[in-house]
Amino acid sequence: MLPKPIQQLIDEFAQLPSVGPRQAARFVFYLLNQPKEEIEKFAKKLFILKKIKYCAFCNRAMEATATHLCEICKNTNRERTAICIVEKDTDIESIEKTKRYNGIYYVIGTEDENRQLARLRNLIERIKKSRLRQGSGGQAKKDLNEIIIATDATTEGETIALYSARCLDELKKIYPQLKITRLGRGLSTGSELEYMDEDTLTNALLGRK
Repeated sequence: MLPKPIQQLIDEFAQLPSVGPRQAARFVFYLLNQPKEEIEKFAKKLFILKKIKYCAFCNRAMEATATHLCEICKNTNRERTAICIVEKDTDIESIEKTKRYNGIYYVIGTEDENRQLARLRNLIERIKKSRLRQGSGGQAKKDLNEIIIATDATTEGETIALYSARCLDELKKIYPQLKITRLGRGLSTGSELEYMDEDTLTNALLGRK
């Protein structure tokens, strides 16, 4: 039987996505064999996570800023006519590497279905309010033209994608020209965006429909 502190740490690591008990044990014993200074350095980096905030628009993790917006959302060179819905922050990184998309993003998360749906409804309400403000006087901004649903090609990803498409369809009443698209089906079933190579993801973006 392992010492209680070691077993407790193994149990903590085993709660991470895609980490089983054996891999968790390897992590713990690797750290156990590191110099004290390295372990302390690792612990300090974990505490830095407490300082991470979330973008006021897209929910992406970021360092705190005065605008409460991430680098992409506050970038005036990004197109506001397209929104790409993803599940994870790492999906944004993967799509950005393709250099084929210049719109903004919206992260719905993977924690649980209720939270995903709540964030989706929040996005819909924000878009509706934005449209009302545009029509209240002054020159209108460019209309929203496309919402891309870029979820993983997993069972869970497919489920939330189908539900998202149905919910977002109501926006066509105020944006008649709006297209609700999904990534091209060149993606293999069960694959996650963050693990795809750039060519595959580029083709999926270009082949969206």
